[in-house]
Amino acid sequence: MKLFYVSLGCPKNSIDLEEILGHLKGDIEVVEQVQEADAALVNTCAFITAAKQESIETILELAALKEEKPEFRILVAGCLPQRYREELAPELPEVDAFFSSREASRTALEIGRFLGTSGAAEAGRYRLTPRHYAYLRIAEGCDNRCSYCAIPLIKGGFHSRPLPEIIREARQLCADGARELLIVAQDTTAYGRDLTEALRLHDVLYALEDVAPVHWIRLLYTHPAHWYPELIDAMADLPKVLPYIDLPIQHISERLLKAMGRKSGRSHIEKLIGRLRQRIPSLALRTSLIVGFPGESDADFSELCEFVTQTAFERLGVFTYSHEEGTAAEGREDALPESEKKMRQDELMEIQAGISLAHNQALVGRSLEVVVDALHEDGSASARTIWDAPEIDNSVILAQGLPAGTFARVTCTGADVYDLYARSNDIGV
Repeated sequence: MKLFYVSLGCPKNSIDLEEILGHLKGDIEVVEQVQEADAALVNTCAFITAAKQESIETILELAALKEEKPEFRILVAGCLPQRYREELAPELPEVDAFFSSREASRTALEIGRFLGTSGAAEAGRYRLTPRHYAYLRIAEGCDNRCSYCAIPLIKGGFHSRPLPEIIREARQLCADGARELLIVAQDTTAYGRDLTEALRLHDVLYALEDVAPVHWIRLLYTHPAHWYPELIDAMADLPKVLPYIDLPIQHISERLLKAMGRKSGRSHIEKLIGRLRQRIPSLALRTSLIVGFPGESDADFSELCEFVTQTAFERLGVFTYSHEEGTAAEGREDALPESEKKMRQDELMEIQAGISLAHNQALVGRSLEVVVDALHEDGSASARTIWDAPEIDNSVILAQGLPAGTFARVTCTGADVYDLYARSNDIGV
């Protein structure tokens, strides 16, 4: 059985697919060309409307193959059937089977049965990322109930993984070549709140610090309302934990933060950013923002633009608000037109472009540690600094490349808005 896959959505979705394929890989052959496959597995995202549309368009594109290969089968898993399975079946008759379990092992077993294989292998994850980095999930689900977000409706309530299980998987990933671990969950800073043991996120970081092959540990998906002093100390004191924090604030207007159900107001956010930057001087902060939330006024947006300008986040992304079924904000009718949302998104990104360029230009002439993600045919390479997560942040372009997975010291020779240019010095560890 030859299986082609499509991975959509966030890194947490990619982990699900890696686990599903890991269970299946004893009985199937994963192929990179869909024309070679007997079946295709689409692991979908349903976080926002655009993600749902991308998932459905991907399914329909694959369905065209059935005209040439009637025996070709399309399987759909992930967030879309987890939330909409009953509605999808009559709307997408091209799909041969939907799998709606939230557990990867159970999904793999169901897929295996459908394909006539066991789907029961316990051989670890089928890695979709380059060997030198891997995402490590420490919890699943969410209890925050932000008014715009459908994640709890898709993934259920928050539950932490036991710490020994996390460390065991970290060692397995490192044995498979990972040197950078990216810590993910719907809310990493909520880790341990549901456990009987007195464990929190800083305990996870201290335990991972002792996993010998790990070189970099990167923290993603932190909620500003859930930071605490011991976690800040761990970020500052642990050598392998990078000075990089993903801190989605979504907005800064007090009124909108309350309407979003964000549990932290402007004063708390400002104080937290101040403490983080004071305690971790080389810190890079990534944030994400939502524009066009119902009720966002011109004054609210101006306040947000001013805050972004003053705070000068090193990394920033902007999303336009979309109504999601079942969320608390769904029924609010005072949303802005899509054209206005897009204009506000563009304006914020223009502000951020200037900030990003200034940050990058300040690095010219400096020696930086990078990891090489890809060596290209022309001899150049794409790399990342300690301040950049894969796929979402800036790149470092090396004219004379090094092999993927190499950690090296480089000298920055040039900069533009979202890229650095550098020459290699000496290879690190």
